[in-house]
Amino acid sequence: MFEKRLRALREGQGFQSQQALADALGVAQSTVANWECGRREPNYETTRKLADFFQVTVDYLMGRSDDPHGGVVSDDALRAALWGGDVELSETEMDELWEDVQEYARYKAQQYQRRKR
Repeated sequence: MFEKRLRALREGQGFQSQQALADALGVAQSTVANWECGRREPNYETTRKLADFFQVTVDYLMGRSDDPHGGVVSDDALRAALWGGDVELSETEMDELWEDVQEYARYKAQQYQRRKR
């Protein structure tokens, strides 16, 4: 499963050759070839680096999950969901609004924690 996912991620990210990915990762082309052919697997630290590089979870890379992002929503996706594409705000205004949302979330989390005590 790992070898198929790695190849699909490589190609999906526009790395047309194993050499291009190898250059980006700082490894030999033969290393990438061995990973994609299933002859070898990267160690844990390299697997984590690959997951970070492709912005997917290790579980997805290893075939333990079919969700590449593990249910995590990016800030950009959350921001888009909060005010959609219809709101005409400048980049600065959106950044300020996002800071307000984060501050409010922290405030509410503190309130919930106090209630639990």
